[in-house]
Amino acid sequence: MTQPALAPANELHRMLDDLVERVPAAELAVLTSADGLSLVASGAVSAETGEVVAATASGLHALAVAAGEQLCGGTTLRLIVEMEHVLLAIEPAGRDALLAVAFTGAPDPAEVNGPVTETAERAARALGPGPRRAGSGDER
Repeated sequence: MTQPALAPANELHRMLDDLVERVPAAELAVLTSADGLSLVASGAVSAETGEVVAATASGLHALAVAAGEQLCGGTTLRLIVEMEHVLLAIEPAGRDALLAVAFTGAPDPAEVNGPVTETAERAARALGPGPRRAGSGDER
């Protein structure tokens, strides 16, 4: 697994902080490599929390990709995990990164999809195309 090349860290931090500030229920955002390494987190996220969220996002995303392959479901677009008090949204941010965002108060997933998708797309552009990996599904 290759790690995405990082854009200037300040740009990525600003992106995540902007998401958390713009969306009222957003508590934290973590940009992670697809294999679970925390790359950048929003301001109030401790290193430990960032690592746990990154590993969780990576594992959940891997399960969704495997299910999609087994069920012929196509590409995994996003995951929404609804808990009693938190909603966790996980979305690919380019080929080798994921954006994980936690929301409190369990908001309607339809209300948070737009801002999460927008930020994931911005992060993907900032990270750049990155190298292709064998078995990534990018071979056509």
